[in-house]
Amino acid sequence: MWPVLIIRLILFLPWFTLLFMKKKFIKRYTPVATFSALLVTLYAELAYTQDWLIQNVVITDALITFLPFTFGIFFVGTIWIFAVTFGRFWLFLIVNVVVDSLFAFGLHKFVIVPLGIIKEVKHGSLEVFLAFVIMAVLLYLYQLWIEGALFKTDTTSKNKSFTDRFKTVIRWDI
Repeated sequence: MWPVLIIRLILFLPWFTLLFMKKKFIKRYTPVATFSALLVTLYAELAYTQDWLIQNVVITDALITFLPFTFGIFFVGTIWIFAVTFGRFWLFLIVNVVVDSLFAFGLHKFVIVPLGIIKEVKHGSLEVFLAFVIMAVLLYLYQLWIEGALFKTDTTSKNKSFTDRFKTVIRWDI
């Protein structure tokens, strides 16, 4: 019962947080979130084929990848992190390191693995953390490319503090 509840929360709960974000940020950072889903899917497929991790709790037998994580917390988390930090690489990297370490050394190590949702074979929390930090850098480079290709102006000033940037992202008209 707990494992199924956890994976449902990982899938659905993050989507409700987007109600608090302005639509322009959701639209702007959905392409990089989609690319993040692709990267996580490739990582999950590689982990499956190389016996790094084994997923024990699944939504359907037809899917190998950890779909709730890929299209739930990671997808929505990517939108939030980019909306608040994009334009200041070091802030982006610090926030990603903190979030990735909370996931890898917190949620993954003390909830997902002990409940049997995923079994670690050759990859532990450190390898998961390193993979996600590498993905974060790739995502930042991808978003820089997208910005140059699609957007002519920067709606998030590089000179704003983290708090001011967060206030810019939040919808206050709910």
